[in-house]
Amino acid sequence: MKKNILATTLLSVLAINTMSMTIYAEEMSDSATSIAKITFEGNDTHSNKPVNPDNPDDPIDKPDEVDPDDPNNHGTGDQGPLSIDYVSNISFGTQEISQNKKVYVAANAKPFVQITDKRGVAGGWSLTATASKFSAADSTELKGAILSFANGDTRTTSDNISGKPDAFDFTFNNHEAQPVMTAKSLNGQGTWLDVFEGEEGNNTNVQLTVPAGSAQAKEYTATITWTLTAGPTDAQ
Repeated sequence: MKKNILATTLLSVLAINTMSMTIYAEEMSDSATSIAKITFEGNDTHSNKPVNPDNPDDPIDKPDEVDPDDPNNHGTGDQGPLSIDYVSNISFGTQEISQNKKVYVAANAKPFVQITDKRGVAGGWSLTATASKFSAADSTELKGAILSFANGDTRTTSDNISGKPDAFDFTFNNHEAQPVMTAKSLNGQGTWLDVFEGEEGNNTNVQLTVPAGSAQAKEYTATITWTLTAGPTDAQ
């Protein structure tokens, strides 16, 4: 009988001690903090390669594979944290002179302009363009010719979370700068394209209108000047 009582007493003591240890262990805790840090600089002066307008994740190695109508265009090579990386040269081919007003369309299927913003600062940017008059080697002017771009599609790399810039239709009918794209503050960061995609040999998004009686049997060329400026414009 005493053995049974003793055993019961010992078991009770052990149970109490175990409960005390459990409670004591649960009451013990501690915490600490650490930091992870990275600093960015917005002064990268390396030039940026043109990218594929169909897949901006892929840089262009062979321009003729992207635009056979602009096969030797390897980009501008511009350097700096805010840069124009690529602008297409537009071809309207060889045409018969018409006795009537005529609208010609670009041969390029996917002409585009590409910009990169690596500044990492507020303020946004604006891209504008001006065009000279179409003229021949002997300075003969293609009078009344009007060049226009429409339905530009803004594209970027698949991992870019920056807000997209605004794109505009624009027509060169005077010497004033025309808005092409504008990015609000902290939007348009990274690489962005404005692609005027249409059919190969029949791109109706890039047009040249020539009035009757203007064309002669000559080659005419116009120069488009693209200007990228820090800070958005008021154009809407």
